[in-house]
Amino acid sequence: MMKMTIRAAIAAIALALPVVAAAPVQATPLIKLMEKDLGQRRPKGCPSKWCACYMDQILARAGFSSRGSNRARDFASYGKNTKTAKVGSIMVMRNHVGVVMGKCSNGQVKIISGNYSKKVAVGCYPASKAIAWRDPIKAR
Repeated sequence: MMKMTIRAAIAAIALALPVVAAAPVQATPLIKLMEKDLGQRRPKGCPSKWCACYMDQILARAGFSSRGSNRARDFASYGKNTKTAKVGSIMVMRNHVGVVMGKCSNGQVKIISGNYSKKVAVGCYPASKAIAWRDPIKAR
């Protein structure tokens, strides 16, 4: 019950806040790298539900710290917390994770992610589905 209330509060805040258009400097290379993977299928070594595995791999390829998990929701404790959906931040959902690219024409959050229709692709999700918004952190 408490988790549902917290999720509802996060969703309400996210819906009230606009997606910030300016990308963090370090996020641009991440999105560009992911765009090069558009259409790619499940990476080697990833399980059948592979969005988090892909996120982990792409973060490492882009020079960020990886999470070390194949579970999307585990990214809720990754990196730095951010209160808003902004370009370059990670949108963490209960069963999916991706990087925010902006807003879709219907007002939903536009993300690029692995395992969207079984490939790396761009999709639109309601902000209310987010359980966390996180900023990636540079690897040490």
